[in-house]
Amino acid sequence: MNEKCLTIDYIGYFKTLEVERKYEHLQCERVRRIKQQQLWFQIDNKENIQNENSSQINPISLLQKEFHQNISIAIPDLPAMDEIQILNSQVINQDPIQVIKIFNENSNTLPNGLYERLLICLHPLFHERLDYYNVTLGRTIDKNLIKIERFDKENQIYLTISSGLLERIKNILIQNLFSYYSTKQLGIETGK
Repeated sequence: MNEKCLTIDYIGYFKTLEVERKYEHLQCERVRRIKQQQLWFQIDNKENIQNENSSQINPISLLQKEFHQNISIAIPDLPAMDEIQILNSQVINQDPIQVIKIFNENSNTLPNGLYERLLICLHPLFHERLDYYNVTLGRTIDKNLIKIERFDKENQIYLTISSGLLERIKNILIQNLFSYYSTKQLGIETGK
């Protein structure tokens, strides 16, 4: 649980999620096709039985029967999970990455509960989120990266985000988070 952010491969993590989703989608699609094919053949067989029971024999229905007996819709097998290709652009928005550092200008310590309150403030942005003890990794619905790291020894919090979120997150920090700690001199420093 005490993961360091350097060891977390966020592209690999989200790529694995996308591969699993794609596989599940292919699995559902294959089941749907099999059921659809079974339904069609049941309907055709029912019609053929009704036609056979009728007193008059229709040459067209005999041809259809032979035709349907020789037809099978090919439903491909599922690929192996490692055969499913997902591009990085399908995993994380390819905008440049920005780093925001949150620190206390007057002290070497951050207020108690700041990390947790930060997660609460940023919660509406997350579409998917993975929480560790000192690291939270997530992405928005638009696949923008949000990675939050807390370093106990440095008394700083780092946010690694897609640049498209920079202004929005800065506003959330200033208006929602820092206003709660109005007696503290919290600051933001941005870099790449």
